[in-house]
Amino acid sequence: MRNLDPFVVAMASCVAMLDSAGADEVEPSFAVKIQQVIGECLQKIPRSEEPELREMLLRIADEVSAEESEVAKRLRQWAANLGES
Repeated sequence: MRNLDPFVVAMASCVAMLDSAGADEVEPSFAVKIQQVIGECLQKIPRSEEPELREMLLRIADEVSAEESEVAKRLRQWAANLGES
């Protein structure tokens, strides 16, 4: 599978849904834990691959921004956070 765009959008959509969910829908500490796991996974990406991933995240964000602004926002945030430890 070479086109990971749908998978990336699905992950960002899940995180955006967690962000907007109320405490009666999702246990807040569980939502935070999921986001931490995703962040930890992103930090494992080799620095040499970060520019390509950043470019991909920003491209996808531009493609979905009109229909899914929260997803685009999350993708841009991930792109900005690459390389942070």
